[in-house]
Amino acid sequence: MGDYNRDSMVRYILRFFYIIIVMCGVLTSANCGPSHYERDASEITAGMSLEQKLGALMMISVPGRGMGRETAGLIERYHPGGVILFGFNIGSAPETSQYIRDMQRTSFQTGGFPLFISIDQEGGRVLRIVDGVTQFPGNMAAGIAGNPELVHLWARILGMQLRLMGVNMNLAPVLDVNNNPENPVINTRSFGSDPALVATLGIAYIRGLREALCIAVGKHFPGHGDTSLDSHRTLPSIGYGLDRLGALELVPFLEAIRAGVDCIMTAHIAYPSILGNDEPATVSAFILRDLLRKEMGFRGLVITDDLEMNAIAGRMAVGEGAVRAVMAGADTVLISTHGVHVHEIFHALRGAVQSGRIPISRVDESVRRIMELKLRYRVMDYRDRMVRQGSPGYDADDRALLQRADELNREISRKGILYHGDPRFVSARGTASRIALTQNGIMVKAIGGAIPVLKGFDAAALRSFRRDRGDGSVLFYHIEHENAASVRNVAEACDRIGIGLVVVSSANPFPVTRAGAADNYLLSFSNTQESVRQLGLCIRGDFVPRMGAPLQLGIPANRDR
Repeated sequence: MGDYNRDSMVRYILRFFYIIIVMCGVLTSANCGPSHYERDASEITAGMSLEQKLGALMMISVPGRGMGRETAGLIERYHPGGVILFGFNIGSAPETSQYIRDMQRTSFQTGGFPLFISIDQEGGRVLRIVDGVTQFPGNMAAGIAGNPELVHLWARILGMQLRLMGVNMNLAPVLDVNNNPENPVINTRSFGSDPALVATLGIAYIRGLREALCIAVGKHFPGHGDTSLDSHRTLPSIGYGLDRLGALELVPFLEAIRAGVDCIMTAHIAYPSILGNDEPATVSAFILRDLLRKEMGFRGLVITDDLEMNAIAGRMAVGEGAVRAVMAGADTVLISTHGVHVHEIFHALRGAVQSGRIPISRVDESVRRIMELKLRYRVMDYRDRMVRQGSPGYDADDRALLQRADELNREISRKGILYHGDPRFVSARGTASRIALTQNGIMVKAIGGAIPVLKGFDAAALRSFRRDRGDGSVLFYHIEHENAASVRNVAEACDRIGIGLVVVSSANPFPVTRAGAADNYLLSFSNTQESVRQLGLCIRGDFVPRMGAPLQLGIPANRDR
């Protein structure tokens, strides 16, 4: 893109966002923390070595479920600012807590600062910790429930549970608007297809985590919802311009900034109509500096998505990706492994600073943000010019709220179930003609003999059931996968038998719904134990699910089997 076109585009954006910013009050964003935190962060940064500063920019993965020589060596050698935990790091709650304590002690003793400990505990199908933390159903189920206060309480409880275990940063909420039913990576991780709903529930979630002193990370900026490709595997490209981006994808991020979100994660997506090239947003100064910071007023921490995802690593060396992300305005570079790439990124950043490619002032800017955030969220304290380990400190009211976790999980999971189709099949008086097909033990237990249950498709049994129960008989066919072909086969068999069919999905339903494989769907958008149990209770007739929620399921208008 030429200089003239780029300047014209910048002026266009300035005009476009000025009105939005003034309306939303972004210029007085709550991201502006108390001044003494900023002063302390500046003082801390001024006393750090270059190696400490560069390490602070890195959030790395670690091996195993307990402290070992390799983890200790990574922390001692590179002084990372944070660690991201994955499922392979998580054991029992006591094991996980001990591992985190050991890492924090090593970091504090060898580098002088405690770590961000981050995790993807979104809920639904994206969970890492399964012991000691409530398994909430996830964003899309919460979007169907549509109650911001439930989301606020969910996030507050989860934030306290995470902090008590030692995790101080949750890489959530997803603020992407899932307006594309073909999206392979966001789908049920989004609150929905309505940007206003995503914004409202996203703000409630951020507020809950913040009250628990657990750092929320809104993702994936500037929006990953309208893609049909997975950035873990390739570089998705979105072809529309800033007017559409501002009217849809940016709405939740603008509102989150106004509400004081402290961290935003980037998306590895190309915007050729905006940038005039195919570079990912993560390494674009125009996206991160001009759009996010200058035009949208964000003053918090910018974290990259995993630089080892193929959208980045398939196009450039990971070290180069880190350098370009920091040059563009990212404060923390994230990688999901603990091997050679940690060394590569550290030395690439050091070389870029030593050569003048990255000014030390750019590094200091990010380190100050990192330290200020650690101070504000009590990851660390700074007294008498000494850094100390921090602690959230919960009172009796907080602990009383923790006792409501299971109750809240049941409520969100139940209210998050959506039905699309013939309402007669899920009416309160329709249980006499229902039969279920599932191999899920939790669902079978929830149904509890109230209606017959098949463990496998049995045409003869269905014909007999149809003869005994007559018209209106219906099969509730539970799927835990995304295979539209199997649904279509069962639907055709049910047509021949003369029995109705309701497809019950506890998986990502969009590949099945957009294929038009059936007419009726009962959807939980979540495979947690409580979501599956509530599906079973709904099938047996304990409650009528929500119908007609504003969600784009991609169901063809005229289904042709």
